Amino acid sequence: MSLDSLNIDPVTTPEDPEHVREIIDRAKRETRIEYEYGGSFFKPRMKGINHLEVGRSKIIASPLTIMIEWLYLQYEHLRDAWDRFSASLWPRHPDIWCDRVDSHLVGRTVFAGNRGDGAPIHHLHLEMWGRTWLGNWRRLSVGRSDKDGYFRLPFDVRQARRIALRRIYFEIHTTTRVYFHEDQPNMHFDIWRRQKVKKSDLIGMEYNLRTLRLDFWRYREDAMTPRAMVNENGDEPEHYSKGRVDALMAQVIPIELTKLKHLEQIDLAPGTLSIPEIQADYPENLTTCIEKYLPGYTRGDDWFGERMMNGMNRGCFQPDPDRPGNWWIRYFGTCWYDCNEIYALPDVAIRFTLRENGLPKPEEIQLTGKLSRFDDDPHQTRIYTPEDEPNWTYAKRVARVTGAFNTEVEEHFSGTHLNAEQFAVACYRNLKLNPVAALLMPHLKEVSLINHAADNTLIGGYIQSASALTQEGLEQRCRDIMGMQDWKGWEPMAPISEAHTCAQAEVMFWDVVGQYVDEFFANREEQIKEHWFEIYTFSEDLVNHSVPVAFTGPGDTPPDGDDWAALAKTRFDYYCQQYCFDPTLARAEMDGTTRAISRITSAESWAEAGPDDWQNLKDACRYAIMVATYLHTWINEHQYDDLGEILYACGGLRFGDKPSGIMAPEDDYDIAPDLVRSTQMLWFTNLLSRTEYGFITRNEENDVNPHFARLLEERRDAFAALGVDVDAIESRTNI
Repeated sequence: MSLDSLNIDPVTTPEDPEHVREIIDRAKRETRIEYEYGGSFFKPRMKGINHLEVGRSKIIASPLTIMIEWLYLQYEHLRDAWDRFSASLWPRHPDIWCDRVDSHLVGRTVFAGNRGDGAPIHHLHLEMWGRTWLGNWRRLSVGRSDKDGYFRLPFDVRQARRIALRRIYFEIHTTTRVYFHEDQPNMHFDIWRRQKVKKSDLIGMEYNLRTLRLDFWRYREDAMTPRAMVNENGDEPEHYSKGRVDALMAQVIPIELTKLKHLEQIDLAPGTLSIPEIQADYPENLTTCIEKYLPGYTRGDDWFGERMMNGMNRGCFQPDPDRPGNWWIRYFGTCWYDCNEIYALPDVAIRFTLRENGLPKPEEIQLTGKLSRFDDDPHQTRIYTPEDEPNWTYAKRVARVTGAFNTEVEEHFSGTHLNAEQFAVACYRNLKLNPVAALLMPHLKEVSLINHAADNTLIGGYIQSASALTQEGLEQRCRDIMGMQDWKGWEPMAPISEAHTCAQAEVMFWDVVGQYVDEFFANREEQIKEHWFEIYTFSEDLVNHSVPVAFTGPGDTPPDGDDWAALAKTRFDYYCQQYCFDPTLARAEMDGTTRAISRITSAESWAEAGPDDWQNLKDACRYAIMVATYLHTWINEHQYDDLGEILYACGGLRFGDKPSGIMAPEDDYDIAPDLVRSTQMLWFTNLLSRTEYGFITRNEENDVNPHFARLLEERRDAFAALGVDVDAIESRTNI
């Protein structure tokens, strides 16, 4: 059933709230983005996720190139088929060829680093294999590195030196995937590194490989936040699953072609393209759909309050201490970060009261900072109320824009992507024998690769060219937001009314994750305690590589002056509520700074663990899963709803050349994004909103614990009543 069947007059705005709600709900269903793309021969295609670019991505469009690419793909298919045939013809049997142990392969594994030897790599799975002249494999030894990184693999030197063996290999294996069968996790190992061992050197009681410095989940030393080093030349710490790549490539092709068409037209004849035409070429989003049937509604106070409560920008409602029943939402602009002179991005403070239906009613908007090129005072505040039309309408647009910027940079990229990556790196570096690996890995996989791609497309690409902050300013801001992320004491947003469905759904999912984690730990208590050393090193990596608490580290403090100090305090206090950050907790001190992440444990063994360590570990795991799944899903799922109409909201409004600056109507295209940024914005929000792969209940790769999915299924109707489709909740931070 389409909206047309409702027989709604597209000119008259209905006054019946139920009628309005019916239109909005149906518009949400009508504008759900779906992509169908076959990717057949001679149709444009892309090679991979890392070929995505804000500008002209590495898309294959030439028929000749497509044919060559097709031939290459056939070669890859044949190669893969040969590998499968080879594996079946010459299987790697688990039996160890050993009559007696009379020699050892010894050495040590440590993390590589530019400053000498890194920490030892414990519990790496190691194997020694021989291959015969006929291609058969013979397993000669198997073992693991100990907690100090040392290994000692026993083998039979006579078996290793048999004339039938052509080569000897030493292999390092790593856990790359977790699969569930009958609710039990199965760890999948892949060969991470293989090196030859000379048969002629195997002559004594041991053969020493010495210290192996490995780029195994190595931390980037040039990053401002905990990041994994990703080498696109084939030495990535992990790889995308094939299904993940295929799904994204199929979904991105249609919008990629639209963007390329616009960029070509802008280059050749920019006067033939306009913002409305760009908008019309992309799939219809929620606000444009509603506007067709309720003209002006999405620019009104009702919709403004509803989206600030339950939309992409869902704000943190801070009670007004002097006015009971009043609440403030704050979005922060350029602050003291490095910025350009093209875009405005003032601080925004919005005061709300609650209507009888529980939805927010905006009463006042405060804009602090430069609104035009002619402003010099970054601390000047203007106050607008509903009586101040048309400035009230302009102020709401500014609030939407600053809110969208805050949501993308702070809550989306920093609060979920970078936050999940710091847990992912620590997890993959340390959890190998502990069952907690099976709990976390399905939800932390691939985020390091997505974030690596975002370095160019997001932080170093679109946002720094379409908003007020430079790349340097964005990176510093991300670091500050990471300085407010901690698992300890975190709680979901508290609902302030029955209409606050976003917060109610967040609380419900948090309860589901809590039950799931509690039951997982109860079923595997002995194994978790047995391998507690891995929890200790996991915790140490989290703490040692976490950023300083916001605004306290070297180069993080605000400029001198009372106004800047007041802004820093306002931000810090607001972030403490928004991110449930408790500044009174005892935190680790390193290099003269206080670290944001709290320690899980200081004990290397369970026998030495403190009374709170067990609960600490459960809380940290619960938080990591929440960040990587639901918190990321909420923003991703609603981006195209609230950031899919160029003139409704965008990453930044340009100053323009008029004294009024950004306080101007929507038809003043001098302050709107330019044509290039307009098509990039819609490409970007389309790309991020619907990945259509990697969901908890769909469990496409059998990598999610079925029990987790069942817990969600039990609450399907309760979530639906709050406007949340459990089938759309991501199992990991997709994109």
